[in-house]
Amino acid sequence: MEEVRRIATKEELMRFARLVSVPEEGVRQLVFEEGIEDLLPLLNDPLCAEQSAEELHERLAPDADGFRILSAMLRAAVTAPLPAGLPEECYLATMRAFGRFVEEHRISYGRYGFDRMFWTWRQTSGLIVRIGSLEYERTDEGISIHIPSDADLSPEAVLRSLRDAKKFLGGGVYFCRSWMLSPKLKKLLPETSNVRRFRSLFRKFEYFPDDTGYRLWVFRDPRLEPKDFPEDTSLQRNMKIFVLHGGKVGASHGFLRKI
Repeated sequence: MEEVRRIATKEELMRFARLVSVPEEGVRQLVFEEGIEDLLPLLNDPLCAEQSAEELHERLAPDADGFRILSAMLRAAVTAPLPAGLPEECYLATMRAFGRFVEEHRISYGRYGFDRMFWTWRQTSGLIVRIGSLEYERTDEGISIHIPSDADLSPEAVLRSLRDAKKFLGGGVYFCRSWMLSPKLKKLLPETSNVRRFRSLFRKFEYFPDDTGYRLWVFRDPRLEPKDFPEDTSLQRNMKIFVLHGGKVGASHGFLRKI
């Protein structure tokens, strides 16, 4: 990647957006805002990035499809303080979350947009980094593991990511909360599925039956009623039947085993 230190023009903003895989239709809707320069460095500070993102959202309203705040977030992403020694590809992979979220918005709502301001201050402040298949977030409790929608969950890819994470981020407590750790998946997926193999890497589960995050990640549109869930995959079909009969998929929190 040709090194980028700052974004000073709309053309540079669009160039960086393409670099992190924002779809071209989204790139064309970016804007170069004046009067927000005081907030951009604060989005790089883990201690105040969340509050700064909220203030940015207020300043840029109205913002129907979110491209004004996406534009500002991308400008802050250029100077995100990621861990020292991290390969350049990890930086790009981390920031491609912006392009992924724009595409996910299209899949869910039928049009390009950006609605993840509540999440991406973690990328701009260096709290989240993507290493291989998975994302890792530094928290007070340890390292929280996140599963991007485009993650390769083959056992080889997952183990490679986890081992590289410990190499770059260090040891300590690694944990995950996800619908993929739900105990109900034993009824919905074969034992050989990559999702269940992923779950087997964790222990000491706490189950949250009312968590509905699976609706977005499995069925792609959180607004859908269970009767309208798509049935394009065996997991969707099995989960739809399960939910229609009163089952709760929920989510679980678990701690990574030694690998």
